Amino acid sequence: MLKYQNLVPLLDAQVAIILPRQVLDRARPDCGAFINPGEGIAGSDCLSTVTSLGFAYLLKDSRHYQSREVLDRILLAAEYVRTARRPSGRVDLIVTNFDCAPTTAFVVQAIAPVVKAARKAEAEGDKGGGEMAEVLGEFIRTAAPGMASGGFHTPNHRWVLVSALSQALELFPELDVLDTIEAYLAETIDINADGEYSERSTGVYNAVCNRSLRLAAAALGRPELLEPVRRNLDFSYYLLHADGTVVTSISRRHDRGKRIVPVNLADSYYALGRQDKNGFYVTVADWLFDLSNGGLPWTLQPFVEHPEWRVDELERTPLPERYSKVYPASGLWRVRQGALSATAAAGITAPFSLHYGQAQLTAVKLSSTYFATGQFIGEDFRAQDGRVRMHHYGKNLHYKEKDYDRPVYWLPLAEKVDAANWQEVRGRRETFTLLPLEVDLEIQEVERGFDLHITTSGGLDNIPFQIECVFAPGGEFEFDSGVVQGTAGNTAFLKVGYATYRVGTDAISVGPGALAHRMWHMRNSEPSPESFRMLITLVTPVDRVLEIRCGTWSAATQSIV
Repeated sequence: MLKYQNLVPLLDAQVAIILPRQVLDRARPDCGAFINPGEGIAGSDCLSTVTSLGFAYLLKDSRHYQSREVLDRILLAAEYVRTARRPSGRVDLIVTNFDCAPTTAFVVQAIAPVVKAARKAEAEGDKGGGEMAEVLGEFIRTAAPGMASGGFHTPNHRWVLVSALSQALELFPELDVLDTIEAYLAETIDINADGEYSERSTGVYNAVCNRSLRLAAAALGRPELLEPVRRNLDFSYYLLHADGTVVTSISRRHDRGKRIVPVNLADSYYALGRQDKNGFYVTVADWLFDLSNGGLPWTLQPFVEHPEWRVDELERTPLPERYSKVYPASGLWRVRQGALSATAAAGITAPFSLHYGQAQLTAVKLSSTYFATGQFIGEDFRAQDGRVRMHHYGKNLHYKEKDYDRPVYWLPLAEKVDAANWQEVRGRRETFTLLPLEVDLEIQEVERGFDLHITTSGGLDNIPFQIECVFAPGGEFEFDSGVVQGTAGNTAFLKVGYATYRVGTDAISVGPGALAHRMWHMRNSEPSPESFRMLITLVTPVDRVLEIRCGTWSAATQSIV
């Protein structure tokens, strides 16, 4: 469970890992820096590492409580950053962004709770806490003007900056940053009616937004900033699979398609759970923490901010394991049937995916060779009566100079054309067009699985078409007359009947098969070198049901039971 008593030993273990990473040689210009093993070079943003050290020094239950060694390490890190930061007060993210306000804000967001707690310790007689508050506070005070003027890149950066500036203002009320905070907040929070932030980053940036808004709400005394946090926390639970991993196929960021247990959400689930006396939120926090056993130092921050929460008698609420949830603003349908967890999603090239225990059907994709229009992306998302319908209009999205709603051939224009004006001229040409190939996908929940009804209309006859089932590698793929290993990069055709993909005793059955062509890598389909692919190949017109069923594999009967 996510309880204070369980976190402190993990904090002490983390400190033991952090300390050897610090440069102690006074002859080196990076003395005091913490070296990230993955980069092998000091970065001026490394001061956020001292959050764990600061908590360990300040918490009486830590073996490092009021440790002079730990305090000296913190002071040494601050000394390094004073020489390494830019004249603006901002720091660098050495892998990509320099003199960077958002990176600086991430650092301030991390160390501000330490400064706040260290000031309290100083008031109670701890001189070391006063030293810590002074050197880390100097960084925050110096960084604030640079954060206010430095701008941002991505949507979540705005709320990190709001959070950091709000925390800085709480610590140093004389700072002239409130107008910048108000300007960012006037843009309104980028969350839809379902509770989904614009980046759709279920594995990384949803948590960043929630944490930032939560900290800003506390620092500014504006509880209304917690409303989008609650909405996202409500939404996020229903994107979790039975094993605690989260749907990442919908993300617009670098976490897309990755297998992630989002423990980074645990601190906000816990903080809002305690604040609202919401046993559901705290139970989700417990679950995520138990699965990943960490999330430090952020999972400790609520207990540092609210020492009274270290006694936890809040009654937990059981989590639902069977549900069907439609999110129309996001174009999502989420279904849980115990170990079975499925996602239907509009707007992406993986309109359906399913997990059953260890067996993962990471995507069902539809495509044809019909010009540059063949990759199915769901539109017109509609849900009712235990089913979802999506429509693909067959537009040509590759040529940006004009809205082509169907395949085109361009006609001669009788004027000079060269490489410099090719695209501009193309947008003015008359066209010869063909009918778009439109595709309808209807997904219906049935016992132990789903039926996917796929139909085409328009276009031309005899266009190669495929249904692609993409599986996470590592299982066995069994069909009527054979078994193959589900190795990454391999592809199998299902000619007839049904096949079962199994990992251990967790199994997913798909079919019936068809073999109308043997295109191993169809044009307009997406490569999946990290996965095992199974293809059912057809030609238009298509009117076919893909049956997907889940269950336990029996070695005795050689079937799902």
